[in-house]
Amino acid sequence: MITVFTARRVRTMDQSLPEATAVAVRDGRIVEVGTLETLQPWLTRHEHVVDDRFADDVLLPGLIDPHMHPGLIALLLACEWVTPEAWDLPGRQVPATHGRDAFLARLGELEAAQPAGEPLVVFGFHAQFHEEVWRADLDAISTGRPIVLWQRSFHELRCNTPALEWLYASEAAAWDPYIDLESGRMWESGMAFGLRALSPHLVGGEKLGGRLAEVVGMVHRGGVTTIGDPGYGVLDLDHYLETLLSVHEGSDVPFRQYLIPAIGRYRMAYGPGFADTLADHESRGTDRIRFLHAGKFFADGAFIAQLMQVGPPGYIDGHEGAWMANPDRIADHLRPSWEEGRRIDVHVNGDRGLDAALDAIDMLLHETPRFDHRTVIHHFGVSTQAQVRRMAALGVSAQANGYYLRFFGDAFVDRWLGHERASQMTRVGSARRHGISVALHSDLPMGPLQPLLAASIMATRTSMSGEVLAPEERLSPEDALGAVTIEAAWQLRLDHEVGSLAAGKQADLVALADDPLDLDPADWPDIPIRATVLGGEVYTVG
Repeated sequence: MITVFTARRVRTMDQSLPEATAVAVRDGRIVEVGTLETLQPWLTRHEHVVDDRFADDVLLPGLIDPHMHPGLIALLLACEWVTPEAWDLPGRQVPATHGRDAFLARLGELEAAQPAGEPLVVFGFHAQFHEEVWRADLDAISTGRPIVLWQRSFHELRCNTPALEWLYASEAAAWDPYIDLESGRMWESGMAFGLRALSPHLVGGEKLGGRLAEVVGMVHRGGVTTIGDPGYGVLDLDHYLETLLSVHEGSDVPFRQYLIPAIGRYRMAYGPGFADTLADHESRGTDRIRFLHAGKFFADGAFIAQLMQVGPPGYIDGHEGAWMANPDRIADHLRPSWEEGRRIDVHVNGDRGLDAALDAIDMLLHETPRFDHRTVIHHFGVSTQAQVRRMAALGVSAQANGYYLRFFGDAFVDRWLGHERASQMTRVGSARRHGISVALHSDLPMGPLQPLLAASIMATRTSMSGEVLAPEERLSPEDALGAVTIEAAWQLRLDHEVGSLAAGKQADLVALADDPLDLDPADWPDIPIRATVLGGEVYTVG
């Protein structure tokens, strides 16, 4: 049986047939795209039904978020949220909180409502909006329970005295330079050490499954049918994978997800024999959850926390960023995966971090030449024109977080980098002009899982204040939509399956009330999402 979905318009994201009005589907795949008239050679010879439920809507390929973290957002959904921007979370609305007094007042309310003895873990602190809050400030709220502020970037914790004891911070401070007991600050590797106690408390045992179930709705309402999870998992990889396979597998889950292992995390968790465990995990892939032959690696620190490594003239206030890997050893970290033929994904935010990552790729290409390696720079915060040209020469792609510019662009202009460098963050326009593949991601929970919002931001480059930052770096509307469809698929090596609508590909679609290309990109986030289609099955967005 062939099902034909008709629509006011179909945007295929395939340049050979960019527009259509009908999509014929059989056994989860597209039979043909066109019109009811051009489909007749199929329809006259096969049993079929015409489904007109989308007759007034516009169909696009199912949207793709190639970098988000179900496990990480599940972990943070178990926390209280006090954030500088409003969030629509499962079962709760989080208002924006600005200013030190308002932030501390909200912490006091949460502490008073917390059961006696229970730690209070709060996500969303950001000094840019809440001013500085240190150990002494948190001790003033309570010395009877642990209080942990999880910085808005995820890469940093601020702790009161009981929290430092709970997280065994004194033990780690003897060897970890990213733990400062006096201020109560634990960042990068220090934050990772703190996860040893935080993760079991928040999502240990049965708790993780319930939080992962909440993530399903967050993905669906964004019109997303494909997600990538680079460096998946929270802490216990076995427990996470087992829970994921039980919660995110099945016909009630309206998306597929592709897992990209953080090779260093596997090495630390399983020791010299980690490759056998990784191979076992990869063999457990299912219809909805699959492993990619890829590896996730890290260069410098977080953008949102101003921990990225930037070159001269540095930060305005003179502070130093952080490295997540020794810059001289990045090639050593990548080499085994490179030689195995894995696609390489590197977390990079600053231009010094980008130099280190490109140096490593350059070295590996000379040692072991590879064609079509599709190495991806993730986040792509601050860069230079010379680096963009070098990326093009090395065959490296850019995957940007457009939310950086919208929410943090103004502050980076004023406080951290100055106008020239900050306004040119996520220089996606230059990347496209040099023939570089550009995709966009949310890095949920770093940004909301709304691909149309990400595309809108990069097509307008409008900050929260309304200023257009480096308009020359805007994506065209077509490239912005491509960045959340076909280019995201290409970077994942899935463009033969998803990302555009063409015969033989997965029947994954999203139904929109309006055609993005008929509207100003600024209006894209307001387009109602009617439904998604995964493998020919329709899932209405409630």
